[in-house]
Amino acid sequence: MSELTINQIIKLIIGSLVVVAVVVGLYFAFKRNVFDFFNGIDNQTGIKIFLYLFN
Repeated sequence: MSELTINQIIKLIIGSLVVVAVVVGLYFAFKRNVFDFFNGIDNQTGIKIFLYLFN
């Protein structure tokens, strides 16, 4: 198994921070739209949508 050098560790940390920043940014950008979309759906319709997506 190869050893991790300082440069590889720094690249892993920066890459992880970039991924976290993108996920958090997407969450804040779309949270209102997603919550409003699913807010008006009753249980039966929600189950039908869920089954349709995974069928």
